[in-house]
Amino acid sequence: MEDNNSGENSVADTGEEDKQVLKRMISEHPLFGMLIETHINCLKVGLGEVEDQVGITSSPHQYSNTNLLDAATIIPNSSDLDKFMEAYCIALNKLKEAMEKPVKETTSFIKDMYAELKGLTVTSEADEPLVLNDK
Repeated sequence: MEDNNSGENSVADTGEEDKQVLKRMISEHPLFGMLIETHINCLKVGLGEVEDQVGITSSPHQYSNTNLLDAATIIPNSSDLDKFMEAYCIALNKLKEAMEKPVKETTSFIKDMYAELKGLTVTSEADEPLVLNDK
Protein backbone atom coordinates (compact mmCIF):
# COMPACT_ATOMS: atom_id res chain seq x y z
CA MET A 1 0.00 0.00 0.00
CA GLU A 2 2.87 2.35 0.64
CA ASP A 3 3.98 1.90 -2.96
CA ASN A 4 0.61 3.18 -4.21
CA ASN A 5 0.73 6.22 -1.93
CA SER A 6 4.27 7.10 -2.91
CA GLY A 7 3.32 6.77 -6.58
CA GLU A 8 0.35 9.08 -6.08
CA ASN A 9 2.53 11.58 -4.22
CA SER A 10 5.09 11.65 -7.03
CA VAL A 11 2.33 12.28 -9.58
CA ALA A 12 0.95 15.09 -7.41
CA ASP A 13 4.45 16.54 -6.99
CA THR A 14 4.98 16.41 -10.75
CA GLY A 15 1.68 18.21 -11.29
CA GLU A 16 2.65 20.91 -8.80
CA GLU A 17 6.05 21.28 -10.46
CA ASP A 18 4.36 21.64 -13.85
CA LYS A 19 2.06 24.34 -12.46
CA GLN A 20 5.01 26.22 -11.00
CA VAL A 21 6.94 26.00 -14.28
CA LEU A 22 3.90 27.24 -16.21
CA LYS A 23 3.38 30.13 -13.76
CA ARG A 24 7.05 31.10 -14.12
CA MET A 25 6.85 30.94 -17.93
CA ILE A 26 3.76 33.17 -17.94
CA SER A 27 5.17 35.70 -15.49
CA GLU A 28 8.43 35.95 -17.46
CA HIS A 29 6.69 36.30 -20.83
CA PRO A 30 7.34 39.61 -22.67
CA LEU A 31 3.60 40.34 -22.92
CA PHE A 32 2.88 39.66 -19.23
CA GLY A 33 3.32 43.30 -18.16
CA MET A 34 1.06 44.45 -20.98
CA LEU A 35 -1.51 41.82 -20.00
CA ILE A 36 -1.54 42.97 -16.37
CA GLU A 37 -1.84 46.65 -17.34
CA THR A 38 -4.67 45.95 -19.78
CA HIS A 39 -6.47 43.91 -17.12
CA ILE A 40 -6.09 46.73 -14.59
CA ASN A 41 -7.43 49.22 -17.12
CA CYS A 42 -10.52 47.04 -17.62
CA LEU A 43 -11.05 46.98 -13.87
CA LYS A 44 -10.67 50.78 -13.70
CA VAL A 45 -13.33 51.28 -16.36
CA GLY A 46 -15.62 48.76 -14.68
CA LEU A 47 -15.24 50.44 -11.30
CA GLY A 48 -15.63 53.91 -12.73
CA GLU A 49 -12.19 54.92 -11.54
CA VAL A 50 -11.22 57.10 -14.43
CA GLU A 51 -9.73 60.55 -14.50
CA ASP A 52 -11.39 63.41 -16.39
CA GLN A 53 -11.69 61.34 -19.52
CA VAL A 54 -12.43 57.64 -19.98
CA GLY A 55 -9.55 55.68 -21.43
CA ILE A 56 -6.71 57.39 -19.58
CA THR A 57 -4.34 54.87 -18.08
CA SER A 58 -1.95 55.24 -15.20
CA SER A 59 1.00 54.92 -17.54
CA PRO A 60 2.12 57.42 -20.17
CA HIS A 61 1.39 55.03 -23.03
CA GLN A 62 -1.62 52.98 -23.93
CA TYR A 63 -1.52 49.69 -25.73
CA SER A 64 -3.49 49.22 -28.89
CA ASN A 65 -4.04 46.04 -30.85
CA THR A 66 -1.27 47.11 -33.24
CA ASN A 67 1.18 47.54 -30.37
CA LEU A 68 0.21 44.11 -29.06
CA LEU A 69 0.88 42.51 -32.41
CA ASP A 70 4.21 44.35 -32.71
CA ALA A 71 5.25 43.19 -29.25
CA ALA A 72 4.29 39.61 -30.05
CA THR A 73 6.41 39.56 -33.22
CA ILE A 74 9.57 40.31 -31.23
CA ILE A 75 9.72 36.63 -30.34
CA PRO A 76 10.95 34.70 -33.39
CA ASN A 77 9.43 31.31 -32.48
CA SER A 78 5.74 31.66 -31.80
CA SER A 79 4.59 29.07 -29.30
CA ASP A 80 1.12 28.31 -27.99
CA LEU A 81 1.86 30.52 -24.97
CA ASP A 82 2.82 33.42 -27.25
CA LYS A 83 -0.38 33.04 -29.22
CA PHE A 84 -2.44 32.79 -26.03
CA MET A 85 -0.85 35.85 -24.42
CA GLU A 86 -1.31 37.89 -27.60
CA ALA A 87 -4.95 36.82 -28.02
CA TYR A 88 -5.71 37.46 -24.34
CA CYS A 89 -4.19 40.97 -24.47
CA ILE A 90 -6.19 41.79 -27.60
CA ALA A 91 -9.39 40.39 -26.05
CA LEU A 92 -8.91 42.46 -22.88
CA ASN A 93 -8.22 45.57 -24.94
CA LYS A 94 -11.42 45.03 -26.94
CA LEU A 95 -13.35 44.43 -23.71
CA LYS A 96 -12.05 47.71 -22.26
CA GLU A 97 -13.06 49.58 -25.41
CA ALA A 98 -16.53 48.00 -25.30
CA MET A 99 -16.89 48.94 -21.63
CA GLU A 100 -15.78 52.52 -22.30
CA LYS A 101 -18.36 53.19 -25.01
CA PRO A 102 -21.48 53.35 -22.78
CA VAL A 103 -19.52 55.26 -20.13
CA LYS A 104 -18.48 57.86 -22.70
CA GLU A 105 -22.05 58.14 -23.99
CA THR A 106 -23.43 58.52 -20.47
CA THR A 107 -20.82 61.10 -19.53
CA SER A 108 -21.56 63.08 -22.68
CA PHE A 109 -25.31 62.96 -22.01
CA ILE A 110 -24.88 64.12 -18.42
CA LYS A 111 -22.62 66.99 -19.47
CA ASP A 112 -25.13 68.06 -22.13
CA MET A 113 -28.02 67.92 -19.66
CA TYR A 114 -26.04 69.85 -17.08
CA ALA A 115 -25.25 72.56 -19.63
CA GLU A 116 -28.90 72.71 -20.71
CA LEU A 117 -30.14 72.95 -17.12
CA LYS A 118 -27.59 75.61 -16.37
CA GLY A 119 -28.89 77.60 -19.35
CA LEU A 120 -32.48 77.27 -18.12
CA THR A 121 -31.84 78.55 -14.62
CA VAL A 122 -33.23 82.00 -13.97
CA THR A 123 -30.86 84.38 -12.34
CA SER A 124 -32.38 87.38 -10.67
CA GLU A 125 -30.32 90.30 -9.58
CA ALA A 126 -33.04 91.32 -7.14
CA ASP A 127 -32.69 90.28 -3.54
CA GLU A 128 -36.20 88.82 -3.53
CA PRO A 129 -36.81 85.24 -4.66
CA LEU A 130 -38.76 84.67 -7.84
CA VAL A 131 -42.42 83.99 -7.03
CA LEU A 132 -44.97 82.67 -9.53
CA ASN A 133 -48.53 84.03 -9.40
CA ASP A 134 -51.39 81.53 -9.30
CA LYS A 135 -53.76 83.63 -11.47
